[in-house]
Amino acid sequence: MQQLVKPSEYAQMHGLSRQSVYAKIKRGTLPSRKVDGRYYVIVAGNIEPEVDKNGTQDPIEQVSLINEYRETLKAKDETIAVLKASIEDLKEANAQITQTLQEEISLLKQAFHEMRTIYQSGRHLSHAQNEETEEEPHIEIEPDEESAPPKNEGEKLSEKGDKQGKEKKKKKSAAEDEEECWIPLGDLIQRKQYNYNRAKQVVKRFKKAYKKGDKRIKKQNGIYFISCYDFYEDILE
Repeated sequence: MQQLVKPSEYAQMHGLSRQSVYAKIKRGTLPSRKVDGRYYVIVAGNIEPEVDKNGTQDPIEQVSLINEYRETLKAKDETIAVLKASIEDLKEANAQITQTLQEEISLLKQAFHEMRTIYQSGRHLSHAQNEETEEEPHIEIEPDEESAPPKNEGEKLSEKGDKQGKEKKKKKSAAEDEEECWIPLGDLIQRKQYNYNRAKQVVKRFKKAYKKGDKRIKKQNGIYFISCYDFYEDILE
């Protein structure tokens, strides 16, 4: 009498794995029947278990399992190789990004140092110019009329002319100091609040204009100065 047994029950009865039972069903080496979309093993009443006394499996099934394990290990090795290559690429990209960031930081530090040096030098120079333009009090000591020898008319006229000449020179020097007004180029860049690239471009343009003989720009002690009374749209644009 034949019976229908589930593949899992058949595998448990004969000491096999479910995969090996299904493999036999697909190869047609194990009689089976499909009922309602499911496979059942046809078992006769006098069929002996396929496991021997030592509990060893069918050699064909062992070879099939070994091949499956080999394919699985091969796929894992390929996956590991791909992951290793991806890690190496990520390391290289990370190193390049780190190097680029370090170079950008170095450039920013250098630009900040240059801007601070220009600004401090401009402040010191402006302070020195202001001190030079301040007039020191001049005290003239007139000789004692009783002790000083009498002066003739020629000497008096000569002294009067000398005084007038000195006064004119002082007035001319003061007028020139008032007319001239120079500020460091760094002050202009700071007021405009340029970023590093823009500031570098502006300094380059002013240097070029100075070399061409632009009278609005002068260089003193290695620092560029610009006139307070002029406009520089032609250079900045």
